[in-house]
Amino acid sequence: MGSLPSDFAISLKARPSSKTNTNLPGLIERINIERGGFQNITEDSLRQEIAEAELGNEDGDENGTSDEEEEEPDRMRELMTSREAMLGQIETAHQSAMFALDFVSLLLSKDTPVQASLSISPYLRELVGMGTLGADKLYAPRTTDVQKQDNKQIAKGWKSQSLNKTVDSILASASRLEKEIELETRYWQQVLAVSNNGWSICRLPNEKHTLGVRFGFSEASPAFKSRSLAALRRNPDGTISLHQGIASSEPQSLRVRIQTGDDQTGSSTSPQPAAEDAPIEALILQARNTIFSEELWQELNREARTMGSYGVQSKDDTLICPLSATKVAVFDLVPLGESSLSGPDDAMAEGIFITLNLLLSYAHRQNQRRRTQPPPPISSQKNIIQPYNLLRAILTRLKHQETTGQLYSLLSPLCRVMETAKLKPLPTFTVTSTPGIPPSQYPQAEQTMLSLIERLETIATFSMSEATTVTISARTSPVRSTFGLTLSPDSPLMSICPPPPQVLTSYPALRDYIYYFTACAIATSISTIPSGLGIDDANVEAEAGHWRQTPHPMTLRMTLPNSATPSKLPSTKQLSISIQPLALRGRAGIRLRAHWEWNGTEQEGTGTSGRKSSFGYPVLMEDVQKALKEDSEAGKKLKRGKGEDVYDWVAWEKESGKDWDDGEGEVFRTLESVVADAGK
Repeated sequence: MGSLPSDFAISLKARPSSKTNTNLPGLIERINIERGGFQNITEDSLRQEIAEAELGNEDGDENGTSDEEEEEPDRMRELMTSREAMLGQIETAHQSAMFALDFVSLLLSKDTPVQASLSISPYLRELVGMGTLGADKLYAPRTTDVQKQDNKQIAKGWKSQSLNKTVDSILASASRLEKEIELETRYWQQVLAVSNNGWSICRLPNEKHTLGVRFGFSEASPAFKSRSLAALRRNPDGTISLHQGIASSEPQSLRVRIQTGDDQTGSSTSPQPAAEDAPIEALILQARNTIFSEELWQELNREARTMGSYGVQSKDDTLICPLSATKVAVFDLVPLGESSLSGPDDAMAEGIFITLNLLLSYAHRQNQRRRTQPPPPISSQKNIIQPYNLLRAILTRLKHQETTGQLYSLLSPLCRVMETAKLKPLPTFTVTSTPGIPPSQYPQAEQTMLSLIERLETIATFSMSEATTVTISARTSPVRSTFGLTLSPDSPLMSICPPPPQVLTSYPALRDYIYYFTACAIATSISTIPSGLGIDDANVEAEAGHWRQTPHPMTLRMTLPNSATPSKLPSTKQLSISIQPLALRGRAGIRLRAHWEWNGTEQEGTGTSGRKSSFGYPVLMEDVQKALKEDSEAGKKLKRGKGEDVYDWVAWEKESGKDWDDGEGEVFRTLESVVADAGK
């Protein structure tokens, strides 16, 4: 404002508009403001001002300066700003004065209401009313020295009482702090014990100030992985309580029961639940086992939906899985401590329960390995997560054990019956399981699991002599076992009873071939004249008294000398060797039979030169069964005459030879003596 001239008239009114105000009252008002009235205005003075203004405009145009044009807007803006500030201050002062006037008027309205009503504002009169505020002079307090002394004593008492309360509060706080320290120490000692036992301690995601423990498995399914975190909250006595949130507080476990027919013959044991005051480690372990059992139960149900062809059924809250022709396994999820009937198959049920737990842990390891590997290429096909192989692995293993037991039940009685017949050389057999070799980079636990569930194969060797050995390769799948047969290439039986080239798909087919092969081997060992040598008149007398092979591999013939037989009897005898299964009073075994009888004179042209096998090639099991059946029926129909007889050697499965009852013991003759009697 210092740049303005001292005689510049300041108008506090609003800035005039750009339009010319032709209103007479407006012009009079402007003249009064700008000129100070009409007293000093004359015609000469107005002409002089007009001339000076024109002269000033011409000088400005000649100099060519535009400073005034540029400064004019700034000066006007500064003027308007100052005006607004001045008006605001005036308004503030006016309001303050009115407030002071209302206060004084209200104060005086108690004593002089008439005068005060003239100056008080109507709003205040309506709001609080007249005479509501007054003033008076207070007298000086009349306090004596005695009262002052009493006041001092009272102040000291209050101060002393306050100090005592403060001390008591501090002591109570110290006691409470000491107790809190003791409780916190006990709490953190238990937390440290939980951590030292291998459990993972962390903060809860939604409660950062609360500690939790992870007791589940990182490779479990998402539904159970999210439930594997529980809060470790402190009890009033400083101990830890385990809070699992919305998860079920009732501990559960998987139960396996074995049923034979309609009777329960075995059950897995169910552990007892931990007590409420048990150590926190026991409660965490119980929670871990419960969530593991729940996941195992869910995976068993998922797999059962795809195993309808294996006979697996879901009934009510149980799963039924056939294990063999007579036994089934029943799975259900029960609370801990539930009792079950025990039986002879308890070990089997417990073994299945442990195996299922190991298989689920192995599936978790596979998930972890799959997660650490590079992901597959991106494709439009959705990646479907297949159910874990839990029941399939158990069924495959049980089928493999059953197959191995069948091989023992087949070869052991066979060797024992030939040992009873004093066959030379004595046959031998071995049964060896050959598990697959897992990758060496796998941990030892996974290698063990792979060797138990992958590539289940059993190799059995059955040796009749050094040159004759048959090898049985049994491979197991959940549905069936297949058997591959190989025979020593240099064996003389290769041209008589070669093994079938196709894989055998049933145990009865394998059993029939082994019986047929053994009978052929025994007949070949008895014969002294090979089957390729023909019969003619020149060597009939030389071959008399010797067994020779016939087109039937299990049948031998002997031409007796004329002096050894009466004229009315034929001069040829026939010896048949057969091996058949037996079943008597619930016992299973085999029978080695030697059957000899008279036969008519062998006609010319019935030689066996160039014969390989009476069944042709390949050997069909139907032909073997038919031949054995025909031999058995023929022996029953024919009447035994002089020089004809049948002798049997019998061996039972799982026979110890020491626990005979009265009348069961029998001393068998040797095969050599029976063959000698047959040739008489």
